[in-house]
Parts: sequence; structure tokens; C-alpha cells
Amino acid sequence: MKEILNKNQKLITIILITGIIFARCNVGLTVYNWCVPVNLLFGGMAFLYGIWLFLQDKAIMKKAVCNIAMIWIVLFSGIVMFYGHFHIRDGAEYYSRMFTILTVVPAILILILLFYNKEDVIDILSTCGTVIIISTLIVSLCYDYVWGEWLEGMYSRVGATPAGGVIDTGNLVLIMLIPILYQLIVLKKVKQYLWITIIGLFEIIATGAKSSVLPIVFVFAIMIVGASDDKKVIRRNLIILLVLAIIAFTAIMVVPPLYGVIGYRIAEMFTGVAAEEYDLHTSTGQRMAMMAAFKEHFMEYPIFGHGFYAFKEMPYSAIEEFRQGTEITYRHIQIHMNFCEILFSYGVFGFIAYYWFPAVIIFRTIKASKKAKIIVFSIMISFVFMDLGIDMYYKYLLPYYSYFLAYFMVVTDKCETTKGAISEK
Repeated sequence: MKEILNKNQKLITIILITGIIFARCNVGLTVYNWCVPVNLLFGGMAFLYGIWLFLQDKAIMKKAVCNIAMIWIVLFSGIVMFYGHFHIRDGAEYYSRMFTILTVVPAILILILLFYNKEDVIDILSTCGTVIIISTLIVSLCYDYVWGEWLEGMYSRVGATPAGGVIDTGNLVLIMLIPILYQLIVLKKVKQYLWITIIGLFEIIATGAKSSVLPIVFVFAIMIVGASDDKKVIRRNLIILLVLAIIAFTAIMVVPPLYGVIGYRIAEMFTGVAAEEYDLHTSTGQRMAMMAAFKEHFMEYPIFGHGFYAFKEMPYSAIEEFRQGTEITYRHIQIHMNFCEILFSYGVFGFIAYYWFPAVIIFRTIKASKKAKIIVFSIMISFVFMDLGIDMYYKYLLPYYSYFLAYFMVVTDKCETTKGAISEK
């Protein structure tokens, strides 16, 4: 048995990481009765496998669990649990310890698996990403009825899964694409990864999620710059990317199916920001109204915040248009921006508790290798847009998985550099 596990460690890791992400980000926790058991199944297998890995090499486990990443996730999760469980100030009552545990623990398990497979991480994550991109499309086709409208000539945003809406799907696919794009653009593995890149880009565009459609251009730019040291090649590739971006933008704004999915949302973003009155029929108008309410009431409790998802409990958060039969009403919603949601809920205290970790990662990445820079900066630029578009700190595995991956890339890069310096001496 020991020989089999050692020989197939990479394959086992791929299966477990893929299973964890599939269970949490495709199946979710709430829609069906079997959602939680599926999450527990893959999490439980990863936990047992982690115990076996620990027995084989305790030193690696120590590096995986005794670090600032664990300090960050435990402290911030503790803050959220304290605010949510004890219903601080005006906080919402729907906090779930199970939700927190099944978000935090899977991220920790993935980080442990990465530490035990640091030589093959890009290959492992590329394979996992390929499977997740395909499974996301399959699950969405089975779950999201809006796909049927496409057959009738009505082009709307599609991609919802039991784990989340179209925005969540777009964000997930973008993060899954990052190691794949590294293989495609930097390592030149075109035949192996071009096809899944095309499928992933199709899924992102089909979701109509600005939080993933817009940053993909910057991710491509980072990959292109990192793919070569030749300034002429970099300049040429960036010009090509710019031309392709202009063509893609023109198509999005001119081709009716593309305009119906994403083009109109980009157009309303500009008109909504410039408008003197907030149009609550549009996403941008609603977000402008949220920001106005946030600015007006944030200073009531600026240091420690209003409480867990407190904005949604306020009378001024009835912003989202909701049709009930023939009657149009407005329901209460969260801020839909991670930065402001954390500030409003936990104040400056909570904001620092969450964002100090990614800030440290960015600072450390400056002195890292090219490989680490490409992966980490691609993740970070993506999350700038994601955190502007939706609140992710409580409901999603994705930020914890992504920040842990970025941390892993920097830390293991540092270890390898140190070892190289010692061997040269």
C-alpha cells in the first residue's frame, strides 16, 4: 500500500484537489441535500491522506501549517465567527459555522497538498483547472435553465451552478485558467492547453461577469511580459494583444449575441457612473446607490463596523429590483463589493485583518522569481476586479485558495532560491 501511495502521489493529489474544488465551487453547500456530504467526502479523503503524508514527512507538514497563512485564516475566520455567532451590533442572523468550516478547512487541505507536491504544482493545478472548467460547463448546462434561451435566440448571461451565480462561475474559471495560461504562453505548451483555454474564455464571456471579463486582458499581458526577456518580442506581443483586445471589444459591442450577454453591461457601466440619478433597473445604478449609502453610514461605526453582513439588514439597502408576479418591489441586498462589505461589517479593524495577508504576499513577490511573479500578480490583479464586483470573504473558497496558492508560490520560490545559493557556495 505504501508503495502504491508513493508512486501515485501526484495523481492522488490531482484527484483530491479537483474533488475539493468541484464539491465546493460547482456543487456548493445549500441547493441539494447531498451537497454537504459530497464536500465532506472529498474533504475527509484529503484529511486522511494528509495524515498519511504527515507520517511520511513531518518536516513538510510543519512548513505547511506553521506559517503566516494559517495565522491569517484562523484569525480572520475567528473574527467573522465572533461577529456572526454573537450577532454583534446590527449583524445578520444567518451566520453558519458549518459554512465557515467547509470554506476554511478545504483551503488548508489544498495548501498542505501543494507543499507535498511543490515540484509538480503547475502541472497539478493545470490538470485540476482543466477538469474544473469542463465540469463547471457540464454542471451549468444541467442546472442553469437560461442556456435553453440561447436555443430560442435570446442571449442572456449563463453559467450558474448550484454553488453560485454567473459571476461566481466567471471568477472561478478565471482563477482556474491562470496556471493553464502559464503553460500555454510561458511554457509554450500550445497543443496541450489551447483548447481548454478557448473553452474557459467562452465560459467567462458567457457569464457576462465584468469581474472576470475585464481582468483577463491584464492576465494575458502579465503572461506575455513574463514569457520572454526580449523587449522587442514583448513589445510585439503586447501590440498583438492590444489589437486582439480592440477587436474583441468591438465584437462585444457590435455582435448582437455578445452585446446581449456582456456588451450592454459594459455600456451601462459608463452611462450609470455618469448619471445624476441612480437607475435601479441596472447593475451599475444599484451599485452606485449602494456606494452612496455606504459613504453616508460607514462613519457610524468606522473602527469595528456594524456587524456581520449588517448592510443587508439596514432599511436603506432595499435597492435591488425584484419582480413578484406583476408587482415590482425592492429587496435588501449586500454591498456586492468585498472592500466595502468588510469595512461596513468589521470596520477598519476587519479590513486590515483580511487584507494584510495579500499585501504581504505582493511585497514578497517583488523579490521573487519570474515564475512566482507571473502567477502571483495574475492572481492579485484578478482579485482587484473580483473584490470590486462581489463580496467573497464569507461565501467562497476561491479567495482563500487563491491567496494560499500565491503564498505557496512565493514561499517555495524563496526556499528554492536559498538552496541554490547554498549549493553554489
